[in-house]
Amino acid sequence: MTEGQKQAYFQEAEKKAVRYFKDKFELDVVITSKELLPEMALDSIALEGHVTEHQDQEFTISYDYTEKKMKNFGMSPAIKEAIIAKGYDPFEK
Repeated sequence: MTEGQKQAYFQEAEKKAVRYFKDKFELDVVITSKELLPEMALDSIALEGHVTEHQDQEFTISYDYTEKKMKNFGMSPAIKEAIIAKGYDPFEK
């Protein structure tokens, strides 16, 4: 994968993750790190971040750039509480 392709995937992953949290949980989030996972094992980018202005409400999620979907959502207790307080089930698929 070229550096240009990698950067394009990073931009796509960040945009999709922000949209995912907005659409699914009505949360505005900030992505704080992105990492391309080993290509021989997965076609994914691991992302970390938090809810805007709530650094304790952290999450991890991955974006499968082949299937074009979010996967493997991990959450801190604080973001779990925030999601539930908005009336959503954070474990619903």
